[in-house]
Amino acid sequence: MPTLFVLRGPDKGRTFQTPDEPAVLGRQSDHIPLNDNAASREHAMLRREGQRWVIEDLNSSNGTYVNGERLDGPATLKHGDQIKVGGTVLVFSGDDSVERFSGPTLTRDLVEYAAPGADGGMDSSILSAIPSCEDSVILAAPETADAVHAWKLMYQIAEAIGMFVDIEDFLERITDLICDHFVFDCVLVLMGTPEDDVFAPQVVRYRSEQKGEQPKITASRTIINRVRETKNGILCANAMTDQRFADGDKADSIHSLGLRSVLCVPIITHDEVHGIIHIACAMAQHAYTHEQLRLATAIGRMTGMAIENARLLQSRMQNERLAAMGETVAYLSHHIRNLLQGLHSGSDLLELGIKKNNLDTVVSGWKSLQRNLDRTLLLATDMLTFSKDRQPTIEMGELNKLVEEAIVLAQHNADAKGVMLLTDFARIPPTALDKDGLHQAILNLVLNAIDACPETEGRVVVTTAYDAQGATAAISVSDNGPGIEPEEVESIFEPFRSTKGHGGTGLGLAAAKKVVRESGGELEVETRPGEGTTFRILIPLGRTHVLDSDQTISM
Repeated sequence: MPTLFVLRGPDKGRTFQTPDEPAVLGRQSDHIPLNDNAASREHAMLRREGQRWVIEDLNSSNGTYVNGERLDGPATLKHGDQIKVGGTVLVFSGDDSVERFSGPTLTRDLVEYAAPGADGGMDSSILSAIPSCEDSVILAAPETADAVHAWKLMYQIAEAIGMFVDIEDFLERITDLICDHFVFDCVLVLMGTPEDDVFAPQVVRYRSEQKGEQPKITASRTIINRVRETKNGILCANAMTDQRFADGDKADSIHSLGLRSVLCVPIITHDEVHGIIHIACAMAQHAYTHEQLRLATAIGRMTGMAIENARLLQSRMQNERLAAMGETVAYLSHHIRNLLQGLHSGSDLLELGIKKNNLDTVVSGWKSLQRNLDRTLLLATDMLTFSKDRQPTIEMGELNKLVEEAIVLAQHNADAKGVMLLTDFARIPPTALDKDGLHQAILNLVLNAIDACPETEGRVVVTTAYDAQGATAAISVSDNGPGIEPEEVESIFEPFRSTKGHGGTGLGLAAAKKVVRESGGELEVETRPGEGTTFRILIPLGRTHVLDSDQTISM
């Protein structure tokens, strides 16, 4: 009975066995149910045709992929094929005699090591060894069927390298490819760091005659240690000589194992061994060859390179996160310090006015406190808006009234700078709006426009327009400031990019654009250096907005 092992997705680690009758994969399947919202209720179907298994997409919304290619009809599955359904990746195992175990928890009790000196009574021999860092691991030109087979395997490994970022998932795929291309009784992938005394089993595959049987898999620590020390791939088989695997009495751990043929190669990069691939088979079934050793050594080398690249990528991503976090903290710390200084100055004035019973000083201190409290509230709101995804709350409302409320809040900033606030509103019918989000975006634009204006001569014009035919509304905020340089226009919506120097966080425009897009609109900018800038919010009207599962508002 074929098996599907979930490699990635919400059901990662689960195993499904396919019945002989057609089996459906999907969220509401009775055969192979998936807890994946990206999968359709009945996404794909597996069915047996003679001795083969076929998969077919059931007109799913996201499609079904096999080994990265979207299905456009029924496809025959092979052992080791990867099936992508929504966000779930499954591996198809067509041989139910192969037991699959992965990860330190599952493999912990499956592998044991025979210590050197175990009495066995059989000698062993290294039939062949290949340094993994030499050009000898490069495969010969495909002149024979074996070489063509080897090149096909290397091509599949190269594809796997491009598909995975997670190291554990990649090792799963590599092990499945080895099982698909080598005759084996057991395959072990041991992983660790160069400083570890013992590598731990990460992935285990073995053939079992009885389903559910879990025999101990014994590996020779002598062979593994020799591969680590020499960094060579080794082919071993039972023979009569080779003192390297014997004590004075010619006894060694490998003698007691009963392994007739073993391939053991390092997973290596830059002369550092990160792990071991250990493939074993009874000699009565198969004896590995020197060419297969070359192939296994090349696999170890490519696996090591892929792991090193994945670790470098993870390290780079971590460094970029830390750098971004540091930049964010630096920007916000500086701005918060300015706000606190403003609050402190206002409290000092307030205290001084109370002591001297001077009402004018009290009023001046209170205005300073109020101004900086408003700035603190705006900063906190922008940070919350920008830092997480937000589900707009859609309510019936009047757009012009929303704009008026934002202007009222900005009026004291305009008065303090001597800037005129002018309005020109078109007649716009009530409609479904994200009132909180749009209010925040409009207030940000108006405050930015006031900051951009010259003192005592500044002018900010806020207008609304309505296009009944196109079912859209526009809110425009124009100033008579110095404008924006053309080379800076593309970057003004980036977070922490402020043209106000120490006076801004660079979050206002980024938060405004995010809020407008969450409402289904767009935020545009027109600038005329030396003359001023206009920001325009375009909002679609007359569309249905989902409030929750039971209620909608439509115009």
